[in-house]
Amino acid sequence: MANYQIEIERNNVTPAQFLRYVRQQCERKGIDLSIDRETFEKPLSEGSYSHSIIDGEKKCHAAEYRTITRLRRKFASYKTPEGFTRYYYTDELEEYQETELYYNDWTANATDAPCRAEICKTFAYDYQTYILNFDGSMYNEICEFTFNDEKTGHGYYYQANRDSE
Repeated sequence: MANYQIEIERNNVTPAQFLRYVRQQCERKGIDLSIDRETFEKPLSEGSYSHSIIDGEKKCHAAEYRTITRLRRKFASYKTPEGFTRYYYTDELEEYQETELYYNDWTANATDAPCRAEICKTFAYDYQTYILNFDGSMYNEICEFTFNDEKTGHGYYYQANRDSE
């Protein structure tokens, strides 16, 4: 394993320009970029998982987006003879969808933990993998992009790898 670190910020670029530049810089340093554009922009599922070993217990946290179909009464209106508009709810029901972020925290037995700490986060334009092993070695990769307008924005990329202590 080798120790290295790379940190890149780019402004006023498209996501494609940002990822292309990051890939070029990583290749220059002989570093593998594990993020592809399609998964970065539209992950198969959005969510995060993390755990840390604290006092012999594995403290876990998970979050994921869920789309739920709900029902609501339809909204309607009519004009009065005087020209006013009146609004009311009908007896008819209509379906609508809401996407919500759900959180779950729990404690587990730490004997089966693969590492001392871990973060796996995959949201559109927001990606992170962090692993801290029991021997002190560490890997961390962060890639984030925020839009300023419909096409361009600013991106941040960070990758570090550290040998055991």
